[in-house]
Amino acid sequence: MSSAIFSLLERQHEQPWRDAPLLVINPLDDALATLKNAEAWCFHAGTASQWQAKGNVAYCQASAPDISQYTQVMLVVAKEKALNHYILEQLTALPTDAIVWLVGEKRSGVQSLAKKLPESFSKARKVASGNHCQLFSLSHIEAATDPRPLTDYATHVHYELNGHTESFTTLPGVFSQTHIDPATQLLLNTLSEKPLGQVLDFACGAGVITSALRQSAEHLTACDVNPMAIAASTMTFAQQGIEVDLRLADGLPDNLEVFDTIVSNPPFHTGQKTDYAIARKFLSSARKHLKKNGALYIVANRFLPWPEVIEEHFGHCETLVDDGRYRVYEAIRR
Repeated sequence: MSSAIFSLLERQHEQPWRDAPLLVINPLDDALATLKNAEAWCFHAGTASQWQAKGNVAYCQASAPDISQYTQVMLVVAKEKALNHYILEQLTALPTDAIVWLVGEKRSGVQSLAKKLPESFSKARKVASGNHCQLFSLSHIEAATDPRPLTDYATHVHYELNGHTESFTTLPGVFSQTHIDPATQLLLNTLSEKPLGQVLDFACGAGVITSALRQSAEHLTACDVNPMAIAASTMTFAQQGIEVDLRLADGLPDNLEVFDTIVSNPPFHTGQKTDYAIARKFLSSARKHLKKNGALYIVANRFLPWPEVIEEHFGHCETLVDDGRYRVYEAIRR
């Protein structure tokens, strides 16, 4: 949780969220894990591990846990509007008169979200504002209902690759909701003729890269930190009829084997903040998970400092393609 949000909550003279079992949804860190009455529904495997390390229950899954058991919920507003609305619709399973707290930085759209609530909730009331953050409260005014299943939120996207049509399935909160990301398209075009052997796709998102490489790979492994991405990838792979070793992990998974090829369009944001740490950690560890003469391929915005990081760990970095906005880099384990 950003320090500004935590400070806003801590400054409140009355803190009723401490009085009964509380579900914190989308916590950004373990700050609220100090509340012994709190459990968490996380969309980041690392955050879930932090809560669990402090002895708290933490669910890290795309589908909602049993919402009906809670009388109060705190939603830390995500930057992705579709994910926020998905969560709110899942909260229709709350019992009547359950309290919902919406909290977030103003730039997250918390105020806009408070004005666009499902009909089963009361009008939101602003409780506090400060440090560029806002806190709202509302209640569930209707009887609990079963929310729509996750599959109802799936979007199927089609795109062209080397003269034929490919597709993937995506979900709220997963990168690239309506079309293939142009950087990913550039990477796939670059790799289209290469035999890849055993492949790892790091930060796989909706499984776009993994599924597109199925003809060139002998075995596919993919990982992501976001359970919504894992669920979307599962749908994509089922649609394509391919088997993938798919793992939810904060960074590279534990007990990872070695590969002929590692590919990625690595993230450089956590929430709304620029965060180079994810990709730096990945690039620093990728070499040891490659076989001798194995290859790393990543695509990234030209301004990102990945060539220097790759050179530091591989001893070299080649630019295969530069379209003026994105570059595809290659490094070989010697």
